[in-house]
Amino acid sequence: MIEAIYASLCPKCGGDLSTREANRAKCERNGALCRFSGDALVDEFVEFFKKAVGEPRSIQLFWARRILSGESFAAVAPTGIGKTSFGAAMALFLATKRKRSYVILPTTLLVEQVAESMQSYAERAGIDVGLNEEGNVCILYYHGRMGKEEKERFFQLLKQANVIITTTQFLARNFEAVKQVFDFVFVDDVDSVLKASRNVDRILMLLGFRKGKKGWEGEARGVLMVSTATAKKGQKARLFRQLLNFDVGSSSHAVRNVEDIAINSESIETVRDILRRMGSGGIIYARSGEEAEKLYELLKEEFKIGIVTAGKKKDYELFEKGEIEFLVGTAYYYGTLVRGLDLPEKIRFTVFVGAPTFSVRIEDIDRASPSVVRILALIFRDSEEVKRFVPILSIIDKPEHEEELVELRKILKRLVEGGEAREKDVIVRKGEVIFPDLRTYIQGSGRTSRLFAGGITKGASFLLEDDEDVLTAFIERAKHYDIEFKKMEDVNFEELIGEINESRARYRRRKEAKDVVKPTLFIVESPTKARHIARFFGQPSVKVFNGMVAYEVPTASRVLLITASLGHLTDLITNRGFYGVEVDGRFIPIYASIKRCKQCGYQFTEERHSCPRCESKDIDDSKQRIEALRKLAHDAGEVIIGTDPDAEGEKIAWDIWNLLSGCGTIRRAEFHEVTRKAVSQALENLRSIDENLVKAQIVRRVEDRWIGFVLSQKLWSKFNNRNLSAGRAQTPVLGWVIERAEQHKEKKVVGVIKELELAIEGVETPKAQLRIELLEEKVEERIPLPPYTTDSMLRDANAILKMHATQTMSVAQSLFESGLITYHRTDSTRVSDAGMRIAKEYLGEDFVAREWFAEGAHECIRPTRPVDRNTLQRLIQEGVIVVEDVTWRHLALYDLIFRRFMASQCKPYTVKVHRYSIAIDGKTIEEERIVDAKGKAYELYKSVWVRKPLQVGEQIVDIEVRRIPKAPLYTQSDIVQLMRERGIGRPSTYATIIDKLFQRNYVVERNGKVAPTRRGVEVYNYLASNYSKFVSEERTKVLEEKMDFVERGELDYQKALEELYHEIEEIIA
Repeated sequence: MIEAIYASLCPKCGGDLSTREANRAKCERNGALCRFSGDALVDEFVEFFKKAVGEPRSIQLFWARRILSGESFAAVAPTGIGKTSFGAAMALFLATKRKRSYVILPTTLLVEQVAESMQSYAERAGIDVGLNEEGNVCILYYHGRMGKEEKERFFQLLKQANVIITTTQFLARNFEAVKQVFDFVFVDDVDSVLKASRNVDRILMLLGFRKGKKGWEGEARGVLMVSTATAKKGQKARLFRQLLNFDVGSSSHAVRNVEDIAINSESIETVRDILRRMGSGGIIYARSGEEAEKLYELLKEEFKIGIVTAGKKKDYELFEKGEIEFLVGTAYYYGTLVRGLDLPEKIRFTVFVGAPTFSVRIEDIDRASPSVVRILALIFRDSEEVKRFVPILSIIDKPEHEEELVELRKILKRLVEGGEAREKDVIVRKGEVIFPDLRTYIQGSGRTSRLFAGGITKGASFLLEDDEDVLTAFIERAKHYDIEFKKMEDVNFEELIGEINESRARYRRRKEAKDVVKPTLFIVESPTKARHIARFFGQPSVKVFNGMVAYEVPTASRVLLITASLGHLTDLITNRGFYGVEVDGRFIPIYASIKRCKQCGYQFTEERHSCPRCESKDIDDSKQRIEALRKLAHDAGEVIIGTDPDAEGEKIAWDIWNLLSGCGTIRRAEFHEVTRKAVSQALENLRSIDENLVKAQIVRRVEDRWIGFVLSQKLWSKFNNRNLSAGRAQTPVLGWVIERAEQHKEKKVVGVIKELELAIEGVETPKAQLRIELLEEKVEERIPLPPYTTDSMLRDANAILKMHATQTMSVAQSLFESGLITYHRTDSTRVSDAGMRIAKEYLGEDFVAREWFAEGAHECIRPTRPVDRNTLQRLIQEGVIVVEDVTWRHLALYDLIFRRFMASQCKPYTVKVHRYSIAIDGKTIEEERIVDAKGKAYELYKSVWVRKPLQVGEQIVDIEVRRIPKAPLYTQSDIVQLMRERGIGRPSTYATIIDKLFQRNYVVERNGKVAPTRRGVEVYNYLASNYSKFVSEERTKVLEEKMDFVERGELDYQKALEELYHEIEEIIA
């Protein structure tokens, strides 16, 4: 066990929390760590639920904790999990506490069923209830089929009722009669409420809000539980977020288990063949109502088939009852068959006769929205006419670009008429641009695959399309949604039908399933990553708790609450122990919550109410996030930590593990790319904390603290300036910059012949005779460079894109969190099987598999899709790929990573090399230059400098004589390369080391070159003169190696800390 102390972070007593206590989940002073004030009431509800209904599922226990602690929310859960029975049981339990509840249901049938259920629950729990009559607990229900006397009695007893059960329709018609404040409002079908926006107002009033002149007033005196929506939510639903801290979300989830099959035929015989093979339970989608009628007429003789159109929905009910086996309708996104059908047991497969598409014709372009114009411009961006508009596409709808927009529309009309473009997932034909409509396809085929309490039903979807171009484009675009189509001949129908039927047998047994869906708190570092992961599983519900946003989505086995820690939650304390470490036989770090001043950005750990730098009291304390995470973890009962896959991420995970101890089972998920597949696999392959990684991070942080604090204090004393600081790694790097600056002062003379791209040392005449002789001409085969590691990415981004190291890492972090590249802090060039598949798909015949083998789980930096920059930009514009706040830097760095990776997986390229003898001004030199390069690898990534061949023979040339430095100043690119070569720093610290030198004004950058400042030289000279033993390049390299030994479990971290401690003592002495 790693020993540590978390100052003032014990949830039980408010004092210190040790890792020993965390391991036992018990405060040595006050007992169990994770016990909340409302837990006794939750325990009481559980006992009641066991008697009345049975053993509660973990998701129901999760809901109970929320309700009994006064939280309103949208219940995210698959079909059959027991939402309605839970709502009824909760209302009955609260009635025993003299609380009032209102249960709102969509239909009369459900009102009757829930009333009967509550009576049954009461009998089992031994509660005396009066159902539509007086009793110890009065339960009233109302529906249209009741007699006149029953209805009158309902209204007479309203004031004394503990529970009211009605339809949504009743609420709308009789609101004044029931208008009072309820402690619990349960809405089983939120769609029926949202259809009439005034129902939202009514429900808010039932909870204690009132409408004033300036909007809603008051606060919630009751709790609201609603289901998620299937239809559009509308503006009124936003009031739930504003007043009750939650968003409704959507029950239309992206989780699907469908076998997708593509067939290049729309013949009626193909349709018949599919229906015969698959059996009952099929939905057939046609392009139009007319085509649907035609298919119906052709199929009705052989099959029990019905048709659903805008004016004809009778057959839908017959299908539901099982009286007909197939339905045919239109593939319209908002149509009944695409969106309004939720029959998971009945619907086994779909057939699309004609791929769903939408198109933009020439005549549409003049009135097309600026967004559509942008998409079309990106399709035709290779056109010389369009290229000049690309830089202003994002702002082309602004008034100042009105003329350019008009001109661009004209150009696009000509190009569409010409009908030429090279996009794989779009068809450009004379007069129109055709887009595959994946949204409709996914929604329609999704009718066959529904989440339920026990898993997800399996379905099949057949895409029939005569037009080979359209089919190919559809298949290509589907890949962006992780949908892979099979050919008909590759389908094992017996196996497929068996899986489909078996999943429906499980669906029928869903009520017998026990704890199949668990609520799980999933913690990542950043809100961007949290939102991106949530979108993999549909449109999430949102819960805001103490300022923390959690995105709630269902998967086949979990309801995930995805939230962000916002990086590290703790750091070493400054006012205890030996610079934050307790030293007593062992070295025990003392951590405290991180405080950040919202005014000046200063970060500190000591307990105080104002910023030590600017005295502002506007402080963000991570302690509040820790407390919110504890509550979320306690409610959910299971925690998964998905922080970054490196030592820093592991330390954050370890802190969370300790701070949330006792609040539920805690596990670690590791993924190296933020894609649906990678995250889903990580959730199925959970692990515990890698303590060796944590130990290495502790040693690194303690070393940074000790050496930094001690040497910084020496600098403050020497220079009387508290803005100075020193670090072990940054000192030798500063030394390199200073040494190169000294070399830079020495000059040399070169003669430059511009037209020949020649620079020859020692030539000082302005005109001379030049003799060139070709000694050798050869063609060589070259292996492309490996894909990027952190250092090579930083070098190229600086050299090619002129981006600073910290800027590059920030942009790369954003690309990673948005799911566009793999993890960017890596020193590995290894390419995984997934990476090779992506390269093969993009490169085709140019692909050659290269693993670039390196040990360990880490991988190179690569794209997560076979999508180049141009296509990515278009897909973002179309909304197919969602990326927040994308800038030219994001696209440029992505392009660099994409090209370098794809080049690394290409066949070798060839270069033509000329070796020349050059005689001038009494000097003879030899020069070898590449004069030509060919191959896909070179096209993608220009890894060699191609120059024009030299003209053989003699000629008089003009020479520009220059006095230039013998050594150029370093660029940031050069410094990163030196750090990698000399073993200073690691992928996660390269940019930070350089940034610290700039922050302290030890170096400046001019024209892309890094030079030392006077302050930097003075600080370095002082450190080198007095403490060179501790900050030398060699000592720093040795320490880096020791930290690697700790990370691999080859060196005891306590021994490493002990050695550091004695070294620091020596500096102090």
